[in-house]
Amino acid sequence: MLSLLSALWLATAPVATSEQPVVRPPPPQCVFSQGRSVCGYQCKTTGTQTACARTPYGICEVLVGGVHCWDPPLVAIQHPPTTSAKPECKESRGQVACGYNCRQFNGEVACNRTPYGVCSTNFNKLTCWDPPDAVIHQYGAETPAPRCLNASEDMACGYDCKATRTEVQCANTPDGVCRLDNQRFTCFDPPSLLHCDHSAPPPPRH
Repeated sequence: MLSLLSALWLATAPVATSEQPVVRPPPPQCVFSQGRSVCGYQCKTTGTQTACARTPYGICEVLVGGVHCWDPPLVAIQHPPTTSAKPECKESRGQVACGYNCRQFNGEVACNRTPYGVCSTNFNKLTCWDPPDAVIHQYGAETPAPRCLNASEDMACGYDCKATRTEVQCANTPDGVCRLDNQRFTCFDPPSLLHCDHSAPPPPRH
Protein backbone atom coordinates (compact mmCIF):
# COMPACT_ATOMS: atom_id res chain seq x y z
CA MET A 1 0.00 0.00 0.00
CA LEU A 2 2.87 2.37 0.82
CA SER A 3 4.49 1.84 -2.55
CA LEU A 4 1.15 2.49 -4.27
CA LEU A 5 0.68 5.76 -2.37
CA SER A 6 4.23 6.77 -3.22
CA ALA A 7 3.60 6.10 -6.90
CA LEU A 8 0.40 8.17 -6.81
CA TRP A 9 2.21 11.02 -5.08
CA LEU A 10 4.99 11.00 -7.66
CA ALA A 11 2.46 10.96 -10.49
CA THR A 12 0.63 14.02 -9.16
CA ALA A 13 3.68 15.98 -8.03
CA PRO A 14 4.38 19.06 -10.19
CA VAL A 15 7.31 18.70 -12.54
CA ALA A 16 9.93 21.38 -12.15
CA THR A 17 10.62 23.17 -15.41
CA SER A 18 13.62 25.33 -16.13
CA GLU A 19 12.43 28.77 -17.20
CA GLN A 20 14.48 30.79 -19.63
CA PRO A 21 15.87 33.94 -18.03
CA VAL A 22 14.23 37.12 -19.24
CA VAL A 23 16.66 39.10 -21.38
CA ARG A 24 16.40 42.75 -20.47
CA PRO A 25 16.91 45.22 -23.32
CA PRO A 26 19.88 47.57 -23.14
CA PRO A 27 19.14 50.94 -21.54
CA PRO A 28 18.28 53.83 -23.84
CA GLN A 29 20.67 56.70 -24.28
CA CYS A 30 20.07 60.43 -24.36
CA VAL A 31 21.86 62.89 -26.59
CA PHE A 32 21.84 66.64 -25.94
CA SER A 33 21.97 68.70 -29.11
CA GLN A 34 20.64 72.05 -30.29
CA GLY A 35 19.42 72.91 -26.80
CA ARG A 36 17.34 69.78 -26.23
CA SER A 37 17.72 66.14 -25.28
CA VAL A 38 16.66 63.26 -27.51
CA CYS A 39 16.44 59.77 -26.05
CA GLY A 40 16.21 56.30 -27.54
CA TYR A 41 18.50 53.80 -29.22
CA GLN A 42 21.20 53.97 -31.90
CA CYS A 43 21.08 57.77 -31.69
CA LYS A 44 22.75 59.74 -34.45
CA THR A 45 23.32 63.45 -34.83
CA THR A 46 24.26 65.93 -37.53
CA GLY A 47 24.98 69.59 -37.12
CA THR A 48 21.28 70.41 -37.18
CA GLN A 49 19.36 67.22 -36.36
CA THR A 50 19.40 64.47 -33.75
CA ALA A 51 17.19 61.39 -33.75
CA CYS A 52 16.98 57.98 -32.10
CA ALA A 53 15.25 54.69 -32.77
CA ARG A 54 12.35 53.85 -30.47
CA THR A 55 13.46 50.27 -29.76
CA PRO A 56 16.84 48.53 -29.40
CA TYR A 57 16.01 46.67 -32.62
CA GLY A 58 15.86 49.85 -34.67
CA ILE A 59 18.52 51.67 -36.65
CA CYS A 60 19.52 55.23 -37.39
CA GLU A 61 21.58 56.35 -40.37
CA VAL A 62 22.86 59.72 -41.51
CA LEU A 63 21.95 60.06 -45.18
CA VAL A 64 21.29 63.06 -47.45
CA GLY A 65 22.25 65.40 -44.63
CA GLY A 66 19.60 64.09 -42.23
CA VAL A 67 19.13 61.43 -39.59
CA HIS A 68 16.79 58.64 -40.63
CA CYS A 69 15.57 56.20 -37.97
CA TRP A 70 13.45 53.09 -38.45
CA ASP A 71 12.09 50.39 -36.16
CA PRO A 72 10.97 46.96 -37.37
CA PRO A 73 7.38 45.90 -36.65
CA LEU A 74 6.72 43.67 -33.65
CA VAL A 75 6.22 40.59 -35.81
CA ALA A 76 9.78 40.92 -37.14
CA ILE A 77 11.14 41.44 -33.63
CA GLN A 78 9.35 38.42 -32.19
CA HIS A 79 10.27 36.14 -35.10
CA PRO A 80 13.86 36.90 -36.16
CA PRO A 81 15.17 35.02 -39.20
CA THR A 82 17.86 32.37 -39.09
CA THR A 83 19.81 34.41 -41.64
CA SER A 84 21.90 37.46 -40.82
CA ALA A 85 19.33 39.87 -42.30
CA LYS A 86 19.29 43.17 -40.42
CA PRO A 87 17.53 46.48 -40.98
CA GLU A 88 19.30 49.05 -43.12
CA CYS A 89 18.74 52.39 -44.79
CA LYS A 90 19.62 53.22 -48.38
CA GLU A 91 19.49 56.38 -50.45
CA SER A 92 18.87 57.04 -54.12
CA ARG A 93 18.55 60.46 -55.73
CA GLY A 94 17.75 62.13 -52.45
CA GLN A 95 15.13 59.56 -51.39
CA VAL A 96 15.76 57.39 -48.34
CA ALA A 97 14.11 54.08 -47.47
CA CYS A 98 14.70 51.87 -44.44
CA GLY A 99 13.85 48.25 -43.74
CA TYR A 100 15.08 44.85 -44.85
CA ASN A 101 16.51 43.70 -48.19
CA CYS A 102 16.63 47.25 -49.52
CA ARG A 103 16.93 47.59 -53.28
CA GLN A 104 17.94 50.46 -55.54
CA PHE A 105 16.69 50.56 -59.11
CA ASN A 106 16.38 53.25 -61.74
CA GLY A 107 16.54 56.07 -59.19
CA GLU A 108 14.09 54.37 -56.82
CA VAL A 109 14.81 52.80 -53.46
CA ALA A 110 12.51 50.49 -51.51
CA CYS A 111 12.73 48.00 -48.65
CA ASN A 112 10.74 45.23 -47.05
CA ARG A 113 9.17 45.83 -43.64
CA THR A 114 10.11 42.30 -42.53
CA PRO A 115 13.03 39.98 -43.32
CA TYR A 116 10.61 37.58 -45.03
CA GLY A 117 9.57 39.85 -47.89
CA VAL A 118 10.67 40.10 -51.49
CA CYS A 119 11.50 42.97 -53.83
CA SER A 120 11.40 42.79 -57.60
CA THR A 121 11.41 45.03 -60.66
CA ASN A 122 9.29 45.16 -63.77
CA PHE A 123 9.03 47.85 -66.47
CA ASN A 124 11.21 50.31 -64.56
CA LYS A 125 9.12 49.89 -61.40
CA LEU A 126 10.44 48.61 -58.08
CA THR A 127 7.96 46.72 -55.89
CA CYS A 128 8.45 45.26 -52.40
CA TRP A 129 5.97 42.86 -50.79
CA ASP A 130 5.78 41.23 -47.34
CA PRO A 131 3.71 38.29 -46.12
CA PRO A 132 0.88 39.22 -43.73
CA ASP A 133 1.81 39.28 -40.05
CA ALA A 134 -0.35 36.20 -39.39
CA VAL A 135 1.81 34.17 -41.78
CA ILE A 136 5.01 35.14 -39.97
CA HIS A 137 3.40 34.40 -36.59
CA GLN A 138 2.47 30.95 -37.87
CA TYR A 139 5.73 29.97 -39.54
CA GLY A 140 8.30 32.10 -37.71
CA ALA A 141 11.82 31.70 -39.08
CA GLU A 142 10.51 28.97 -41.42
CA THR A 143 8.22 31.40 -43.28
CA PRO A 144 8.16 30.24 -46.92
CA ALA A 145 9.73 32.71 -49.33
CA PRO A 146 7.21 34.52 -51.54
CA ARG A 147 7.94 35.29 -55.17
CA CYS A 148 7.01 37.90 -57.73
CA LEU A 149 5.68 37.10 -61.17
CA ASN A 150 5.22 39.50 -64.06
CA ALA A 151 3.14 39.47 -67.20
CA SER A 152 3.66 42.31 -69.63
CA GLU A 153 3.47 45.48 -67.49
CA ASP A 154 1.67 43.78 -64.60
CA MET A 155 3.40 42.25 -61.59
CA ALA A 156 2.17 40.66 -58.37
CA CYS A 157 3.93 39.06 -55.41
CA GLY A 158 2.87 36.35 -53.00
CA TYR A 159 2.29 32.61 -53.22
CA ASP A 160 1.02 30.23 -55.89
CA CYS A 161 1.03 33.03 -58.45
CA LYS A 162 -0.75 32.56 -61.75
CA ALA A 163 -0.52 34.71 -64.86
CA THR A 164 -2.13 35.36 -68.19
CA ARG A 165 -0.33 37.36 -70.85
CA THR A 166 -1.31 40.65 -69.23
CA GLU A 167 -2.39 39.96 -65.63
CA VAL A 168 -0.98 38.28 -62.51
CA GLN A 169 -2.64 37.30 -59.25
CA CYS A 170 -1.19 35.59 -56.17
CA ALA A 171 -2.37 34.17 -52.88
CA ASN A 172 -1.38 36.12 -49.77
CA THR A 173 -0.44 33.08 -47.68
CA PRO A 174 1.55 29.87 -48.25
CA ASP A 175 -1.64 27.89 -47.57
CA GLY A 176 -3.56 29.85 -50.19
CA VAL A 177 -4.30 28.73 -53.71
CA CYS A 178 -4.85 30.43 -57.04
CA ARG A 179 -6.58 28.90 -60.05
CA LEU A 180 -6.72 30.14 -63.59
CA ASP A 181 -9.62 28.71 -65.56
CA ASN A 182 -10.72 30.10 -68.91
CA GLN A 183 -8.62 33.22 -68.31
CA ARG A 184 -10.41 33.88 -65.00
CA PHE A 185 -8.57 34.02 -61.67
CA THR A 186 -9.78 32.50 -58.44
CA CYS A 187 -7.57 32.98 -55.38
CA PHE A 188 -8.41 31.87 -51.85
CA ASP A 189 -6.55 32.18 -48.54
CA PRO A 190 -7.79 30.20 -45.53
CA PRO A 191 -7.93 32.27 -42.33
CA SER A 192 -5.22 31.81 -39.74
CA LEU A 193 -6.50 30.13 -36.57
CA LEU A 194 -3.21 30.56 -34.73
CA HIS A 195 -3.10 32.49 -31.47
CA CYS A 196 0.31 33.75 -30.35
CA ASP A 197 1.18 34.35 -26.73
CA HIS A 198 4.61 35.95 -26.75
CA SER A 199 6.95 36.36 -23.84
CA ALA A 200 10.04 38.57 -23.97
CA PRO A 201 11.50 39.01 -27.46
CA PRO A 202 14.98 37.74 -28.33
CA PRO A 203 17.89 40.14 -27.78
CA PRO A 204 18.75 42.60 -30.57
CA ARG A 205 21.59 41.75 -32.92
CA HIS A 206 23.42 45.06 -32.66
